[in-house]
Amino acid sequence: MKSIGISGWPGVAFLALVASLGCSEHTPSHSEHARDFTAILITDVGGLGDKGFNDSGWAGCLEAQRRLAEQGKRIEVKFIESEEQTDYIANLNTASERADVVIALGFLIADAVEQVARYNPATRYIFIDGQVQGANIASFDFHANEAAFLAGLLSAYVTQTGVAGIIPGMDIPPVEAFAAGFRAGFLTGGRMRSREVRILSTTIGSFDDPVKAKSIALSLLNQNADILFQLAGNSGLGVIEAVKDQPGRVFAIGVDIDQDDLAPGKILTSVLKRMDQIVADQIVAAYEGKFQGGIYTAGLKDGAVGLTDMRHTRSCVPEEALAAVQRARAAIVSGKITVPKTYAELETFNPPAVE
Repeated sequence: MKSIGISGWPGVAFLALVASLGCSEHTPSHSEHARDFTAILITDVGGLGDKGFNDSGWAGCLEAQRRLAEQGKRIEVKFIESEEQTDYIANLNTASERADVVIALGFLIADAVEQVARYNPATRYIFIDGQVQGANIASFDFHANEAAFLAGLLSAYVTQTGVAGIIPGMDIPPVEAFAAGFRAGFLTGGRMRSREVRILSTTIGSFDDPVKAKSIALSLLNQNADILFQLAGNSGLGVIEAVKDQPGRVFAIGVDIDQDDLAPGKILTSVLKRMDQIVADQIVAAYEGKFQGGIYTAGLKDGAVGLTDMRHTRSCVPEEALAAVQRARAAIVSGKITVPKTYAELETFNPPAVE
């Protein structure tokens, strides 16, 4: 497996989007001399407008288009939304017929990508959130557990009740990585503060059910949790809505992109997975003939995961917490701390002293 760096991290502004398989409203028209190059994004279930995972992938497409436009080069970027898992094969086949590069989002689409890519060797595929073998597939597996550890550590200093909640959309490996890392960080923070802490968790069963997510969030809040880490795509918006309505020091933690502005002052931080930059980098590489298939890993040391700057909540965070997070980050990057990525690894994890 290969490690990959990120080429930059400008802020993301999410744009009004058009219907499925429609060009972005900002796609420039082609002149007769423009290169005919098309990138098509296949969303995970839930589609665009989730203010998270899918929107981040689409933002990467728009970023690639912008970068190339600055060089006088024009590409089309399009998307197809997946409403159900059964849509994956058909959507990938449609995209493969029309695109030079296909971007596929989400662990659940992995098998479909492997199958379709095998029959379309001339098409390049960018797969986000797992590992798929294939000469024409570039797969990206994030060490989201590392950034989640920092969020858990931070939460152990901020919580007043000593109870945090985790709300996964589904129990799949990329979500487990977030959850295992957060648990490890929260336990480490509790040990550092000589305080007993505990974590509650309920899985929604869907990445596209914000109503059920809100109900689960309210249940965990009623069980004394004062920090909720949502790992649920579009469903996660229901968790944020539940926390937004609560009085006092009750927080959500966002995921994948910077969600801090969705409820200013009520989102402690967001655990970033900078897939938009990887998508942008890979589309540009494909356009320039530099695409290389393979399995890539990306973590803290690559700048591919991290936390937001907590611009709305910094006053709620003790200085000792910020210092502990910085020390932990350095220890993870240097290899002094190995953060568990699975629940099995978590069982043997011994919370370290973050010096």
